[in-house]
Amino acid sequence: MPLKFSLVIPTYNEAVNIAKLCRKIINVLDRISLDFEIIIVDDNSPDGTWRIAEDLAKQDLRIKLVRRMRARGLGSAVVSGWEVSQGEILGVMDADLQHPPEILEEMLNQIFNHQEIDIVVASRYAAGGGIENSSFWQILRPQLAIFLGAIFVPKIFKSVKDPMSGYFILRKKVISGIQLRPLGYKILLEVLAMGSYKKVYELPYSFAVREAGRTKSGWKQYFIFLLQLIKLKIKFVMRQ
Repeated sequence: MPLKFSLVIPTYNEAVNIAKLCRKIINVLDRISLDFEIIIVDDNSPDGTWRIAEDLAKQDLRIKLVRRMRARGLGSAVVSGWEVSQGEILGVMDADLQHPPEILEEMLNQIFNHQEIDIVVASRYAAGGGIENSSFWQILRPQLAIFLGAIFVPKIFKSVKDPMSGYFILRKKVISGIQLRPLGYKILLEVLAMGSYKKVYELPYSFAVREAGRTKSGWKQYFIFLLQLIKLKIKFVMRQ
C-alpha cells in the first residue's frame, strides 16, 4: 500500500502567502501522484489567515485547518498538526515561501527509495545549500545559534549540519510513543534529541528571501532557543 504524506504548515499572520504556497505544494505532489494531506495549523491569526485556510479546505478536501484559539508557538503548532495527521510520512515547512516546495519531490524520494533513511532535512548548510541575499545579521544569528547548540548538545550538531532547519520530513515511527514538548520554533532539534531513527539525510537548498509579510524571527526567539538547549541538555544528562 502506498504511503500517505502529511505536511503541516504552522501559520500566524500569513494571509498573503498561504493560498499561493498551497497551490505550489499541490502542483508538486499531484505531479508525483502521491496520497497526501496539507494540515494548516493557525494560531488564530489577526490577519485572518485561518479564514483563507478554511476556504481552501472547502475547495480541496486534502487541505485541513486546525485553528488554535489560545495556544501559541510554531513548535507546538507542528505537534498539534502531527497529532491529527493520517500519514505514515510527516513533514513541516514554513508558510512564508522561503522554503521551496519544488524540492519536496526529492525529499520524499529519499524516504521512499532508501529504507535506512528516517529523516530528510532541507539543509542550508550542506554542500550546495545557502541563504539568498543574506545580510550580516541574517548570517550572524544562525551562526550564533549553531555555536551555542554545539556547546549544549554537541552530538546532534556534529552529526547534522542544519539541525535548526524548519523544513524536513520523517517517518511517523521516529516519534511514535514520544511526547514532544518543544520550546519556540526549533522543532527539528526536539525530534533529533528525542526520536528513534537510523539515518538523517540532508538535501541542500537555498533559503529564499521572504516575498511578503513580516518575519517572526527575532532576538526573543533566540532567547527561547537558549532555553530549549538547556532543556535538551538536562534530558541528555538524565539519560546517562
